[in-house]
Amino acid sequence: MRKVIRIFLIYILPAVIVLIIIALIALPHVAKKYINEHGKEYTGRKLAVDQIRINYFTKTLRVIDFRMFEPNGQKSFIAFDTLLIKINPVRLLSSELDIDQIRLVKPEVNIVRRDTVFNFDDIIAFLKSKPKEEPAKKSSAPYKYVLKNISLERGNLSFNDIGANYTNIMKDLKFAVPYISYNEEEISKVGLKFYFENGGFFQARVDYNLKKGGYAADFTVNQLDIAPFLPYTKDYFRLKSMEGIVDGSFHLNGNISKLDSILISGDGSISGFVAKDLSDRKVLGAKKGRVVMKNSWPMKFSFNFDTIALTEPYLFFEMKDSTNNFLNLMVPSAPSSEPFHYYYAINHLKIENGLVDFRESSHGEPFNYNLDQISFAVDSISSTSKWVKAYSAARLNKRGKLKVEMGIDPSNPFELKLDYVLTNFQLSDLNLYSRYYVGFPILLGNMYYQGKTVIKARQITSENKLIIRNAKLGKKSGGLMNLPLKLAVYLLKDINGDIILDLPLTGDLNDPKTNIGHLVWQVLKNVVVKVVASPFRALSRLMGVDPAEVKGLEFAYADTTLTDRHLKRIKLFTELEKKKPDMKIELTYFNDVELEKKEIAMDEAGKLFKASTGSDYNKEKTQFTTFLAQKLKSDTISPVSGSLLLIGNHKLDSIQNSFAQKRIHKIEAALHAIDSTTRIKMVTPNKEVPENVGSRPVFELKFSVDE
Repeated sequence: MRKVIRIFLIYILPAVIVLIIIALIALPHVAKKYINEHGKEYTGRKLAVDQIRINYFTKTLRVIDFRMFEPNGQKSFIAFDTLLIKINPVRLLSSELDIDQIRLVKPEVNIVRRDTVFNFDDIIAFLKSKPKEEPAKKSSAPYKYVLKNISLERGNLSFNDIGANYTNIMKDLKFAVPYISYNEEEISKVGLKFYFENGGFFQARVDYNLKKGGYAADFTVNQLDIAPFLPYTKDYFRLKSMEGIVDGSFHLNGNISKLDSILISGDGSISGFVAKDLSDRKVLGAKKGRVVMKNSWPMKFSFNFDTIALTEPYLFFEMKDSTNNFLNLMVPSAPSSEPFHYYYAINHLKIENGLVDFRESSHGEPFNYNLDQISFAVDSISSTSKWVKAYSAARLNKRGKLKVEMGIDPSNPFELKLDYVLTNFQLSDLNLYSRYYVGFPILLGNMYYQGKTVIKARQITSENKLIIRNAKLGKKSGGLMNLPLKLAVYLLKDINGDIILDLPLTGDLNDPKTNIGHLVWQVLKNVVVKVVASPFRALSRLMGVDPAEVKGLEFAYADTTLTDRHLKRIKLFTELEKKKPDMKIELTYFNDVELEKKEIAMDEAGKLFKASTGSDYNKEKTQFTTFLAQKLKSDTISPVSGSLLLIGNHKLDSIQNSFAQKRIHKIEAALHAIDSTTRIKMVTPNKEVPENVGSRPVFELKFSVDE
């Protein structure tokens, strides 16, 4: 027996130890060769490993220079420089996996998408096609694992969307997971810390109860740069860039079997936020934004906020034609026919020191307006609130001031009350609109405006008081509307040079044609029209005549005769000019040329009819119609259309133009015969002006004020 033991100790045991040592030494080389030669059998892709090292004393495994290739076997799909795993083998004997360290150095992943196909779809399909192994019998002892010090360093992720012509490369990625533990009889705990490229990090701690399905998580975001998330906004907004830094801490809990049980609360903020449109123009921004969220259930669309606050927010809003820049920023989406129900509640909503740059580009040149020092505050608002009050103030174009108190029903924005006061508003700020619509530049003037507006049952009632001081208009040039604004200003000024107006406004918002801007403009237009209409009554009283006598001269179609009545009025105009030397008087000629051409055509055709038949076409209408039909070789034709065809448009234009010139020359001659120094001018506007439509030949008296 001793001899056997001696033989075992001297010869067999050392041989076995040598064999084990040789096997342990050879194991990394065998594993490397096997992976390189048979990797495709297990993954569907060619695999390559440069080195596998095992240190049995430090219990570490290193895999060096690993690659998984694309299907063509040429380019790398996944690669890493080093994978280090440090394991505690003794714990395996007690059914517990205990890994002290997992370290992945310089991993690289290249993801490619073409339409809906990814470059890893074949791997998924390959793994799904492999036959499933019979599940091993469950061990009676509970299984546990502990993973510690999991880290990734200097990672690179490349995403290439060929269809969208978009490539995103994330460099120098790193994260650290302090631990992951699991015990079937206890709660699984996970800690995670993920470092951002700019030095910030994402940190999380999660507790999960496998048996009950409950979980609780605390998340911390530090210095998260939102710029890399721009591609995820492209389905909703057309932005060229966005930037900002996000910080926050949030708590999340719920049960994995009950999706709508998710509850979230926390405090988040963003600083230095800037969003630019496709033309590289800043459209949104904020120095800082903060949201304090109370317990909310996102899957139930129920959100509770203690505070939503913006500090120095910025908005660039541009209107052009029938659209604006924010409509152009939004990517259209298919409307949903399903009703969407949600709940929100906000204890404090406020804006501090806001700034709005407004631009309106519908009138040939941009209108720029600046609102700054904007403040806005609302207390306790929710989706079920019946009435909410808000307060706002702003500075207008660096000079004027605006204060607003508003009450509104959040569920029905057409139920509201507005009280507002505007002081030191500079009229010259509206120069563009004044020149565009009425042709007058505003040189001087400031405005005080106080109003109360109520909308109830979609009926708007507004009482407004307007005081304008030191108003002065420049020289008229163009303008869409021929409103005598300068004359109105001249007449409206009181003894102190102020204009004081009460401007009531009403409208029915049930009518889709109702437009608030148009209503306001119509009220102002009516004021101008009324005040300009009053000089005729005043001047007629001054001259001791009927108001109609100082309105102008009228002729019948196809008539150029200057009657005694015309001459009497012309003399009256010259006398009026002398009594009102500060007034400029014009006689503006209007005429519906097409209607007059019809009269001329009938007269000219009637002459031909009389020459042929000796009859008057006004008395022999049937015979006249027959005459026209024969001349034009037509079965049926009306007297007017027949006359137009018979005489011809060229001749009618010549006759009509001759009549117009005769009227103008006769009136000018009469004016200068009565007063050789008269400044009354004859004006012939463009034939396309609306006043020509339906008008007989008329010379309307127009008053204006000299500069």
